[in-house]
Amino acid sequence: MENVLTIAGSDSLAGGGIQADLKTFEELNVFGVSVLTSVASILPSGVSLYQIDSAIIKQQLDSILTQLPVHFAKTGLLGDLPALETVCDELAAHPLKLVVDPVLVFKEGDTQLQSDYLKAMQQRLLPLGFVTTPNLDEAGQLSGLGKITTKAEMVTAAKAIQAFGCPNVVIKGGNRLPGDTAVDYLRYGEQDFWFESPKIHQSTTDGAGCTFSAAITGQLANGRSLPDAVNDAKRFVHLGIEHGVVISPQLGSVWQGASRQ
Repeated sequence: MENVLTIAGSDSLAGGGIQADLKTFEELNVFGVSVLTSVASILPSGVSLYQIDSAIIKQQLDSILTQLPVHFAKTGLLGDLPALETVCDELAAHPLKLVVDPVLVFKEGDTQLQSDYLKAMQQRLLPLGFVTTPNLDEAGQLSGLGKITTKAEMVTAAKAIQAFGCPNVVIKGGNRLPGDTAVDYLRYGEQDFWFESPKIHQSTTDGAGCTFSAAITGQLANGRSLPDAVNDAKRFVHLGIEHGVVISPQLGSVWQGASRQ
């Protein structure tokens, strides 16, 4: 059984973040270990986010990487530039197969932070990745295309992201593209793979992106090819949304145990 590392934030409602990653790993029969980067409290009035100091992030990474063989890892919300740089420094010294979920969360008006963080992600984190899994908004920012509304633009964005040094790119169209079909796209080297399923009109989508990237990571650790891992992950998330945990009429969490049913 492989040890699989997640570097991400905590989600108090446990649909996403480190909780979603660890639950997904357990469902896929790999042993999850974790480095916490932030603590998010999901409140009716909004999200309160506490960033963990980069020295503590480094200490967690050292604890794991000096004691356990880890060949597969994923990153989620890193939060700020010192955290991102610390993670890059540590992972560069411990080569492994990395899935980069490029979570981009910025306070309104923090334009310099956004610019510096995005640049560091493009130039430092993406080159360490085996695959990255942006949603449409993140793909638009990473690629420089801005808003992405068509399948052709997804292909263009993926090629632009590959140019930063990450050989494979999954762009999650999800429910954001027009029509009744949820479309995800994998640029696998120079090959194109499209994954489609009916859209699910439910509120239980919190954690879908985290769960998707964690499922890809777990299935890679299980020896699946990347196209098969993406296909498996899409089904895993689809079931998790269908059988998700309703919190309110507007909010609900993916249930990672749904694939067992």
